[in-house]
Amino acid sequence: MKHLFIVTGLLIAGAWPLAAQTGWNIGDRAAFGHSWTVGNKPADAKRQFHPTFELGRTATYNFTDVAGIGFGTFFSSQGASFKDEDNDNRLIGRANYIKVPVFASFNFGDANQRVRPRLTIGPSVQFLVGGKSFFKTDEDAFAGRYTTKAMNTKIDAGGNASLGLNIRVFEGFYLNHEINYYHGFVEQKPNIPGETPSFTNRNLTMSLGMQINGEAMRKWKGKMMKMHHK
Repeated sequence: MKHLFIVTGLLIAGAWPLAAQTGWNIGDRAAFGHSWTVGNKPADAKRQFHPTFELGRTATYNFTDVAGIGFGTFFSSQGASFKDEDNDNRLIGRANYIKVPVFASFNFGDANQRVRPRLTIGPSVQFLVGGKSFFKTDEDAFAGRYTTKAMNTKIDAGGNASLGLNIRVFEGFYLNHEINYYHGFVEQKPNIPGETPSFTNRNLTMSLGMQINGEAMRKWKGKMMKMHHK
C-alpha cells in the first residue's frame, strides 16, 4: 500500500526525467490460485479446489533492460482439499509457509515498448510456520490438528516459474501480471507414517505485482523535499 501512495504522488507531481529499468527494483506482489498435493490422495476421494494465496516483497537487480536476478520473501498459504465420493465428508489440509524464492528475470522485446513479455525462473525454499489439517463430516463435526505438529518435514524446496507481462506505467514504475507455477521436490512426511502418505506440494496462481526503480525513488524523494521547503 505504501508504494501505491507513492505512485499517486508521482502522478500528481507530473512529468520527470526518464529512469531506466536497470539497477535495483523493489516491489510487492499478491497472488491467488489453487494448490494441491501429489502422493496422498485418499481412496474413494475426489480432489477439490483449495484456495492458495501469497503476499510479499521482491528485490530485482537488472543488469540490462532484458535480464536480471532477484529474490523475494512471501507468506504463502498452501495445502489440499479432498471430498469423499460417497458422502459430504471432507479432508482439508492447510499449510502456511515463509517462502524465499531466488530467480532469474527476463523481459523480452524492445525496451521502449510499454508492454513486454516477462519470464522468471528459479529455485525456492519454504519453511513451515502454521496451518491446520482437519476432517469435516456431513454432520459438520470437526477433528483437527495443527499442521506444524502433524508434519515431520518442516522445510520444502522446489522450483518456481512465472510467465506474464511487464507493463510500464511511467518510467521507473512497472506492473507485473503473471501466471506462476510452483513444483515441490521435497517429500513431506507426517509425524506418524501410518496416518497419511507422504506427498509433494504443487500450486498454480495468478499474481499482480509492481516494481519501482531506485533512481525513480530518489527523484521522487528529491521532488518531495523541494515541495516541503517551499
